[in-house]
Formats: sequence, C-alpha cells, structure tokens
Amino acid sequence: MTESLVLAEVLGAHGIKGWVKVKPLVEDPLFLMGIDGLALAPGPKMRQAASRGAKVINLRPQGRGWVMQLSGVEDRTQAEGLIGMVLLGTAALLPELEDGDFYWRDLVGLRVWCEGSDGVCLLGEIDHLLETGANDVLVVRPCEGSMDDKERLIPWLVDDVVRAVDVEAGTVHVIWYTDV
Repeated sequence: MTESLVLAEVLGAHGIKGWVKVKPLVEDPLFLMGIDGLALAPGPKMRQAASRGAKVINLRPQGRGWVMQLSGVEDRTQAEGLIGMVLLGTAALLPELEDGDFYWRDLVGLRVWCEGSDGVCLLGEIDHLLETGANDVLVVRPCEGSMDDKERLIPWLVDDVVRAVDVEAGTVHVIWYTDV
C-alpha cells in the first residue's frame, strides 16, 4: 500500500466561484497545479465525508495564505462543503530531491545526538516538527538509550544548532543544552 501524504488543508471558501482558502504543507505550492493522482479526504476534525479525486486547476497567493480552484467545484456552496478536507498525494508525486536534501517527513524517527563538552549523548528521537514562524522546531522525545526522560524542543538552525543530518544512518547531530 502506498503512503498518502497531506499536501494541503482546506481552511475555508473564497469568493463565489468555488475557490477555497488552503494551507499548503509543501515548500512550493505551485507544484500542485495540474498534477494527476491527488485526492480530497476528510481531515482529522471532520466527522464523515467521502474521499474523491481532485485536480488543482488554479492556485495563487492571497494575502498571507493561498487560494485554490479545484476541478468540479463551481460555487461557494460546494467550496464550503470542502472545509476541513485535506489534499492527499503519494510520495511518488513529490519532486525529486538533490543529493543531501530530504523532506521533513524523512526526519521523523531519526535519533538526535548532542555534541557537548561531556562528549556525545543521545537525546532521543524526532517525534515531529513544529512551524513557529521564526524557525522550525524539532520535537525530540526520549527513547531507549537516551540520556534522560525529557522531551526537548530544538530549533532547526542549520550550522548554529543542527550540525549534521544523515537520513541513511538515522541520525541528526546537534549542539544543544543537555541540562535544560
């Protein structure tokens, strides 16, 4: 079975011609336009709704967010019926990455090692990432072999805090405070 990825969330209706306000969950939302193989499915806060195929026929920035036009959605009433839905695709639809690049989802489960004056110690595993506006944050939960049972929030600051990421080895090396 192919893993489905949430690529965008439908937040609301926009105008009277069936456009929806969306929160894209991809770095370049414009790549969603015109690709086949997308689906709309109920989001986590929806009670029940049917999943269906979807095609993005228009997409543009609007204020601080994005608005999207989907095939088959012609008016505001139809758009309002999509609120809370998510736009799904498979990993195969994502753009190819250059060597050394990775997707955020590739970081989940990696072990975080801290380099400090006392040597190297295991802080835990990446549970998920948070977007804070200023910078993204790794949520690191303790795991077997970690130095203690504390959850840590580590800012994603390449070179300053995050020193190395090796997805194949399953590790992230950081310089962080172990006594906090």
